[in-house]
Amino acid sequence: MGNHLYENGDWIFISNSTIKEKTNRDFYPVDLESKNRKWGSNKNLDLKYPIVLDLLKEVVPEKANKKGIIDIELSIEEISGIKTVFEREINHLLSTRKLAKDGYTIIVFDKEIKVDTRNQAPTDGRLVAFNDIYLIAKECLDENKPMYLSID
Repeated sequence: MGNHLYENGDWIFISNSTIKEKTNRDFYPVDLESKNRKWGSNKNLDLKYPIVLDLLKEVVPEKANKKGIIDIELSIEEISGIKTVFEREINHLLSTRKLAKDGYTIIVFDKEIKVDTRNQAPTDGRLVAFNDIYLIAKECLDENKPMYLSID
């Protein structure tokens, strides 16, 4: 199935480019101008994995319940559904989270928000992940690009 970017355990990738037959260097180029947007999670390393998988099951249940899918291109309707679900979850997190005192700044819905993704702030970790997935879906819809889902 190509070069697995996560060797240990179950993983999910959502991206605007394919992952099949790519190495880590291909997928995560040193070039900061890369137009590849991607989000990945490993079940053994990331507490967000089951949450994201459950949210994907709301939109693409038949695909999210499979293992061993690589670079499945999602339809416009599926991309739109993913954008909507993650937008909903972002809004929920924004309404319930405590404001971060430390951390770094990200842009969420055109506003700068300080996030703290250390272990003490799991809500902000979810916010960053959900925002990344939302931005991939938004870009794919806005620029008529494909969006790919891989689950292994």
